[in-house]
Amino acid sequence: MAGNNVPYRQSLLDAMAVLNGQWVPAVLASLAPGPLNFTELLNAINSAEERSGWTNHVRPLTRKVLTETLSRLQRYGIVRRQNTTDELFQPVFYELTPMGSSLLRSVRPLIKWAQDHQAELTSVRPRRDD
Repeated sequence: MAGNNVPYRQSLLDAMAVLNGQWVPAVLASLAPGPLNFTELLNAINSAEERSGWTNHVRPLTRKVLTETLSRLQRYGIVRRQNTTDELFQPVFYELTPMGSSLLRSVRPLIKWAQDHQAELTSVRPRRDD
């Protein structure tokens, strides 16, 4: 298996670098069920945030920030951009790559850990002034 000689600490830092970014978890979760075009993805993320009462973000995700986030995740090989046809102005779809799906499966234990310790984590989370 490639990478076995990479120290544990560096591997953790590499994984955290991929997950870094306030909108990365939202993109991963929104693409988990399947491909979405850009507008569907933007709307799915903002709708989920609105339903949660904007507890994770103070304002909606913008097109610019989503574009930057998707570009970064594409460079890491987590998300794939796919054109439906070669014609101009056709929808572009985004989907998780096999590596992206693997990443999402890998963070599920971390999510479970956060759920198990929700009270402790909430008590120390910085409060937003509305």
